[in-house]
Amino acid sequence: MSFPRLTTTRLVVGAAGLVLLLGVGLGLSAMSRHSTAAVDAEQDEAGFLPQGELELDFRSKFSHFKVTREETTRTLWFVRDNGEEVVESQVDINRPYDLLVEYTRFMFLSYLFRPNPERVLIVGLGGGSMTHFLGRYDRKVKVDVVEIDPAIIQVAARYFGVRSGGNLNIMNADGLEYLTKTKAKYDVIYMDAFLKPSADTDDTGVPVRMKTLNFYKSVREKVNSDGVVVFNLNPHAGQADDVKLIREAFPNIYVFRLNYNGLVVVASTSEQHVPTRALDRLAAGLDRRFRATFSFRRMVERIAR
Repeated sequence: MSFPRLTTTRLVVGAAGLVLLLGVGLGLSAMSRHSTAAVDAEQDEAGFLPQGELELDFRSKFSHFKVTREETTRTLWFVRDNGEEVVESQVDINRPYDLLVEYTRFMFLSYLFRPNPERVLIVGLGGGSMTHFLGRYDRKVKVDVVEIDPAIIQVAARYFGVRSGGNLNIMNADGLEYLTKTKAKYDVIYMDAFLKPSADTDDTGVPVRMKTLNFYKSVREKVNSDGVVVFNLNPHAGQADDVKLIREAFPNIYVFRLNYNGLVVVASTSEQHVPTRALDRLAAGLDRRFRATFSFRRMVERIAR
């Protein structure tokens, strides 16, 4: 698969937040307002919209996506049929292990419950920022990634420096089929699979077949004892129902609120509930261990009461 070459094209953001493509290239005229739902609220409140050079605009079998670059920051956008553009991944190419998008940081609250995973699975690759974090801060862990769209795998390699090698194994496969057929078991499974919204998905692009009680129970069977499954839940009308079903499928769940009304849900196979005070102590230990650009303790403060 090859991607088209683009001539010099700039994204110019006006006061109203409309984005206009100037120059030649793909012959596009105007795009709708960028949705920054997956970007920190402090950026939202400031009216922040990533600007930069459009490096790729491509339609695959599964999605329409774009890649932009502003200085050292690359952003992968998913474009919906109504023209809305949603941040999927954002990476500083000089420091790709710094997690720039809020929900990706919260996904690693998994370390509160499984501090020394040996093997993890990520369902949904995107720009691969989570793989960069693991490669930097937990180099012993073996990471499998399942991505349904071969074009996204190529984009992650070409623009975000993510490719199979060492402890990282990227597979082009349907996430549901893989989880159904694989004999592998994991200490942590990160559920981050989104497609273009359609009749087969919810409003955010999560396939409806991956939102059933039977599916959640089947995923639980792929996790080792005392392992966890971490779900990225974008804001939508059925969010509370999603949480309810996950709660039915797992002995314990921990719900963390994001700035943009999204949720990260950590579902544990352990029968023992961990109280918030204990989570705070564990988070302090993770802050000392990782010394990352974010605080695990501050994220624990966002647990839903």
